[in-house]
Amino acid sequence: MQIKTEKLNTGQIDVWICRAAQWTGKRDVFFSELSPEEQKRALRFKFSEHKDRFVIFHGFMRRVLGSYLAFEASSLVFKTAEKGKPYLVSPDNEICPLNFNLSHTEDIALLAVSSGQEVGIDIENRQRTSDWQGIARRFCTPEEQNALFLIEGMAEQREAFYDLWTRKEAYMKVLGSGLALSPTQFNLTVAPQPPALLTHYSEHFRPQKEVVFETIKLPKNLSDYCATLAVQGIFTKYKLMDPGSL
Repeated sequence: MQIKTEKLNTGQIDVWICRAAQWTGKRDVFFSELSPEEQKRALRFKFSEHKDRFVIFHGFMRRVLGSYLAFEASSLVFKTAEKGKPYLVSPDNEICPLNFNLSHTEDIALLAVSSGQEVGIDIENRQRTSDWQGIARRFCTPEEQNALFLIEGMAEQREAFYDLWTRKEAYMKVLGSGLALSPTQFNLTVAPQPPALLTHYSEHFRPQKEVVFETIKLPKNLSDYCATLAVQGIFTKYKLMDPGSL
């Protein structure tokens, strides 16, 4: 597997697409490059499909991040912040100047990579069957619910919900808050409005810099999916990276 990367400039975010089905042939190699703890996590999965996806997505992430740092994938050391967001450290325990965030749903994963800026990303399948209305009523603010349920058409409401959910997940992930920040403690716009933060109610978790959102334009063969990128600080552009095309 060859990964081609360029130096990341401030404000540029690389967004990598990983389709698990394309990398099944690398599964065993990826597994060997995981840390002992990651290998243990993989082996805890009950179903082989879920185990394979974990191995491929995390092995893929190691390969991509290692290519930016000129490190071997197996040599990367991940640590976790207080609320569980991972970050990279060098062999001598210094924090690496590379920010990243991984999101996956089913067979697809997105990896956002930046230099010196906190990033959060989320991808969802709009066609996934779930009680999305119940989730909206429980985890969306009254303002978000009003905007959502005023949309004409059940299918259109469902699509708008999943768009909103990627925005909310990306926002929580860019803050690194984990579940300590409730989805009802901040208010976001609802499609067709562009993604933006309207209000933030929590005093404990607040963004250190302005959070900028971007709706990811996915390839046509992923038209059932939606994704949102959230960035703290200066943001100029994102670049969609697909190693399958290299």
